[in-house]
Amino acid sequence: MTELAPVEYIREYYEGSLSKAEQFPKEYGYYRSFLSHVKGASVLNVGCGPLFYEDLWHFGEVPEQYVGVDVNTNAFRYLKESQHPRLVECREYVRSHKIHTEFIAESVFDWAARTDSRFDSVFGVGVFATFGGTEFDRLMKLIMRVLNKGGVLVNVSWDGTYYTEKQRREKLKYRFSGPEGPTPDELIDWVEKAGFKLMERRILTTDPVAYKWDSIHVSAFRKEQD
Repeated sequence: MTELAPVEYIREYYEGSLSKAEQFPKEYGYYRSFLSHVKGASVLNVGCGPLFYEDLWHFGEVPEQYVGVDVNTNAFRYLKESQHPRLVECREYVRSHKIHTEFIAESVFDWAARTDSRFDSVFGVGVFATFGGTEFDRLMKLIMRVLNKGGVLVNVSWDGTYYTEKQRREKLKYRFSGPEGPTPDELIDWVEKAGFKLMERRILTTDPVAYKWDSIHVSAFRKEQD
């Protein structure tokens, strides 16, 4: 069984992400601006983790319903209970805009196979490229199932990691990463083969010494058929 990340790991990840966003505004602004493709009344964030609310600020439209699914139960506990000023601000944003949020603490494979919910946009930040082979194909079929016709699938992924061995082990242990996955070009090809139509793709080359990644990849697809 996957060992879930402890709250302390979640907290460090969240606060570290905020700090890195301040340190690298160009890189974070690059992928966040692409989330403007996320539109519609209902939005699903796959593998949302503790950045569930951060992503919301960058959508192209304010949704009525926003759902996050993640195996790490403590990510949702942290989002609900933390008094970090930014999270307090995020929860107030949700209340003031009357957004119905829902946290699904289980595998996306199990939940998406049985849910009756449907979405105008589905997206994943650093998620889809962590699945390989038959798992990736299965995930795409499930996303196709829950995405409305004309809906948009948005992917954000990174290539060329410079994790330390300790970071790599922890990310695998807590399901913040995966053991295998497609290259950026393969990901585009695999999503298209699943029946989605590519709308836009962008690539930003980054400084691996400072940023600890070689590049950021963003892409948007549309579901054109039921």
